[in-house]
Amino acid sequence: MTLDQDVDFLQSIPIFADFSSEQLRLIAFSAEPLRLPEGTTLFREGAEADGGYVVVSGAVALSSERAGGRREEAIVGPGALIGELALLCSTTRPVTAVTVEPTNLMAVSRRLLRRVLEEYPDMAARMRTSLSERLAQLNAELGHTRERILALDGPEPDKTD
Repeated sequence: MTLDQDVDFLQSIPIFADFSSEQLRLIAFSAEPLRLPEGTTLFREGAEADGGYVVVSGAVALSSERAGGRREEAIVGPGALIGELALLCSTTRPVTAVTVEPTNLMAVSRRLLRRVLEEYPDMAARMRTSLSERLAQLNAELGHTRERILALDGPEPDKTD
């Protein structure tokens, strides 16, 4: 892809949607392109994470260790951002990622994103607002899910003992 195509592609990813073309050009130019064959382990569950990966083409299986066995969590394809949290803070990988076909990715480091946000502080403020709104929405969805589960299981036990 050309640099302009990379910019357009990044613009379609929610975390980057509010970035200007200039800011996305810097990210696209500085991101590390990766071409991985099928069956390549991108990272393992529990590994330190220093950034995210944008799936440009191909597909990546995400799996985790549960109750002594490996469980497939999802298969993600073009437009997916793997490791969004790792772009923002120090964390470990919650899953193992393995390509399921030849896959092209853009590796975006936390350092790169931080550099862009330091250079464009107004973007950092917009990103903080956007992430706060997404977190509030997730919290509301979790509350609704909790209510549905409680309705199936019956009321919570009285904790005034």
